[in-house]
Amino acid sequence: MKFLKKLFKALNSAQAPWQVTLAIASGMVSGLTPISGLQTVVILFLVFLLNIHLGLFFVASAFFAGIGYLFDPWFEQIGYALLNSDSLVGLWTTWYNSEVIRMSYFNNTLVLGSTLASLVLAPPLYLFLGWIIRHYRETLSVVLGKYPRLGLFGILKTVPTKDPLIRWWGAGLFLGVAVLACVIALVFINPTAKWVMEKGGSRLLQRDVRVGDVEVGLGVIAINRIEIASEKEGVDALSVEQTLFDLDLVALLMNRTHIEDLSFIGLGLNTPATLKKSVALSTSVDPGTVQSDDRTITLPTFELPTPESIMAKTDLESVKVYHQGEQEIPALVAKWKQVANNDFSPDELEQLKMEFEALKKKSESKDPQQMLQLINQVPAFTTKLQTKQKRITMLQDEFKADRQRIEQLYEKFDQASKADFERLKANYTLDNNGAMNVIGLLLSDKIKTYLTLAQRYYTKVAPYLKSEPKPPVPPRGEGRWMTFPLREARPELFIAKAEINGIVDAQSFILTAHDISDNQKAVGRPISFEIKSEGPRISSLSIRGEDNRLGEQSLDRLNFEVQGLTLEAINFDAIHFGQSRLAVGGDIALEAMQRLSGTNTLTFSETTMGMSGDTKTSRIVGDVLSSIKSFKASVSLAGTLEKPEVSVDTDLDQKLSAAVSGELSKQATTFRNDLQRKLNSQASSQLKALKGSAGGLVDINTLAVQQNALISGYLTEAGGLLGKKGGGGSLKGILPF
Repeated sequence: MKFLKKLFKALNSAQAPWQVTLAIASGMVSGLTPISGLQTVVILFLVFLLNIHLGLFFVASAFFAGIGYLFDPWFEQIGYALLNSDSLVGLWTTWYNSEVIRMSYFNNTLVLGSTLASLVLAPPLYLFLGWIIRHYRETLSVVLGKYPRLGLFGILKTVPTKDPLIRWWGAGLFLGVAVLACVIALVFINPTAKWVMEKGGSRLLQRDVRVGDVEVGLGVIAINRIEIASEKEGVDALSVEQTLFDLDLVALLMNRTHIEDLSFIGLGLNTPATLKKSVALSTSVDPGTVQSDDRTITLPTFELPTPESIMAKTDLESVKVYHQGEQEIPALVAKWKQVANNDFSPDELEQLKMEFEALKKKSESKDPQQMLQLINQVPAFTTKLQTKQKRITMLQDEFKADRQRIEQLYEKFDQASKADFERLKANYTLDNNGAMNVIGLLLSDKIKTYLTLAQRYYTKVAPYLKSEPKPPVPPRGEGRWMTFPLREARPELFIAKAEINGIVDAQSFILTAHDISDNQKAVGRPISFEIKSEGPRISSLSIRGEDNRLGEQSLDRLNFEVQGLTLEAINFDAIHFGQSRLAVGGDIALEAMQRLSGTNTLTFSETTMGMSGDTKTSRIVGDVLSSIKSFKASVSLAGTLEKPEVSVDTDLDQKLSAAVSGELSKQATTFRNDLQRKLNSQASSQLKALKGSAGGLVDINTLAVQQNALISGYLTEAGGLLGKKGGGGSLKGILPF
């Protein structure tokens, strides 16, 4: 109604028709086109510059915006079809590589479709409205002029002067409003940004988020003090003294995020709160439940290996074959049971017998009609028997192959069981120097567990590291962003340098990363980072890494050096290590996020060791261990992240071998014999179970031989039915031919 009233007043005003029609046509273009991109600024500037009806323009914009919302799905489809047109890909690529044209957001399907539709409809609408206005003013205005009271509405006014085309004061007003908006934004942007960060962060994290001061400049955002409250009153879970973003504004206008410098200075955990609370906490926790500062790193408890524990945690090949047989053998048994019921059923044999008896009875009849039927039925019966024989032969061959498969599974299981024993025996057998690497094997199993745990965490995080695919049809009012080849490769996300430093549990650290991007080939450099830390928990920590995706496959490298790491006591079942200091150094490489490789050295020092037990071996080992204050372990990594292969060799067992080689040899022999006995027992029970499941296999060969014999007999007898004599004469003597 407001639009119609505005239109009615404009039609009866003294303005020229072009001022009214151009206002409505411009309002249609503005209303149908989403408010985004450079074209919106251009449209508004032209509206203020040209001497058109401003009020009618804004009313028309609102009116056509509602219409445009209804037609958004069609506009989006038009834009999508155009942006995916093979004949226009060259044009879109050229525009996509133009910084100015790209600011129009033409590569958004909704923007392009609605803009094109509005520009196509604007000229016809302009001409049509011009004709309507001229016709209206020449006819209806004469009729309406007879009613003087209509003048109260401000219509049918006349102005003696002609309005100019350009409205310079409008252009000045537009620029003045733009400058005023910028000034207001500069004045209020800092408190507004602070308010948005506090409210939005608190709502997102469900915790009180407090921000000190925010300073927003041209491409620079500085945040002084960020605090995220913990569940303990007066203690922050995380705080950052200063945060700095140095943005590339030109790239930001191109819908790209380029950060020259990103810094988080003074990051801390569990720090005292200093800012005023902005949001009341909904929960609280007893201060006694907050963990205290721990100066050591505690490792899980180890256990000495036993045959049972080794078999339980080792990926035995015989177990794989057993599970394979558990699936295949019952399936074969069920298959041949069904074949026996369908192809060798007594009902089928009875049916063949009845058909043969019927033919035999007809052959003994003197009825010419039955004799004629017999001529056709006997060959058909013979063909049916021959087809049945072929089916039986085929089933016999297939049954033979399946029985061979079962025998192969038995043989494969036996070979796998022997291979399992040889592999385990090699791990737990004295080497040439008379030592058994028990400690190394225990450490390798534990490291493998840590790697598997890391792989699980990566599997959980991986979906969040990948961008979700956009829906095939976007929601109403939104379009799809299409990309085209860049003649000069430029990443969408690029952080030249990022730095994070702070103190966590009295341990200072600094993390520096360079060339973070979503397109390393465009940057020409891989992502690199370095972490350094010093403090009471770790004297010195240095980690250098690289994520290289410049080649066909990704390659991640990690080099680290650790000095003065305090370890809590490590307890085996019989051997125990007191608190010690650990130094670590080595390299780890991960290719294509799968293939794992690396070598590392662990040096244990300032440690005390011992062994409990009353046997001769335990006493000797305990005396030797008590004199050892340091030892080294060499770690080799191979395999994949999902199935890592970890090998740990230590010189500790070599030091023990000189004193206990004789006793250790006896223990190794006993262990090996016990292991073989356990493996054989398990293999025997599993093989028995497999053979038991195959015991229900139907003997198809016996059924096939029996049925073949019956069918052969029927074939022989059926062949003589046409020439058989019975009832006083042969078939030839009865028939007239």
